[in-house]
Amino acid sequence: MKFFKILAIVALLVVTSWGQETKPQKTRPPYEHRGFFFSAGTGVAYTNLKAYQEDSDGSWEENTSREFSGWSAPLFDFKFGKSIANLIVLHSRFELATYSGETDYHYTEKSYSEGINLLGISLPKYNTDEKKSLDSYAFSFSLGLGFMVYPFRNPRSVMNGFYVGFSSGMDAFLAVSGDDDGDIDVASAFTQYEVGKDWWVSETWSLGVAFAFSLHAFVEDGAANDGGDRGTFKFLIRLTRG
Repeated sequence: MKFFKILAIVALLVVTSWGQETKPQKTRPPYEHRGFFFSAGTGVAYTNLKAYQEDSDGSWEENTSREFSGWSAPLFDFKFGKSIANLIVLHSRFELATYSGETDYHYTEKSYSEGINLLGISLPKYNTDEKKSLDSYAFSFSLGLGFMVYPFRNPRSVMNGFYVGFSSGMDAFLAVSGDDDGDIDVASAFTQYEVGKDWWVSETWSLGVAFAFSLHAFVEDGAANDGGDRGTFKFLIRLTRG
């Protein structure tokens, strides 16, 4: 009797499963942004970072500045999310990039206690004024959230596929030059603005291009205790589903 009960349960599960498989599935209209969204982009980017450090105790003062500028080829950008009503995409965003460029290092130190006293005013004596340019390599990783808007939904419009996007999140940046003076390690909050155009290559996949600019404000650093920022221009080729 127990065997027949088990057999009946298995049969019921099989019938139920078959019924679910043969039930017509709802499909989204072709050439529209609805449902699951995925986009992978690769391209080139130019970034410029400036970092400053200052320290003093009244009798002396030192200033350090580092400026990295370089190109990334390639840069990888990934978006995962959901398309809503063929109009808005809500997504998470991941970006990886390696850069090759140059770090300009400038260090000055002023000593007031050893300076010249003129009419009761201490004039600083420059102990150090050092400048150098160092070949550097850099790596960055970004993680954030954002949205995209496809305002032209008429499939016959030449503007169909045009979009604007915005994202924000956290970014880690590390530059290495082989010289401690040129090393930069910063974490920042970023905002990115993006415009692009996609062309449908199938009912659910599209191929497109994008231009983006991101601005970074430092939140934790080892080379910019007194300020700095980073800006990046990007050009991407994108493959998108959804």
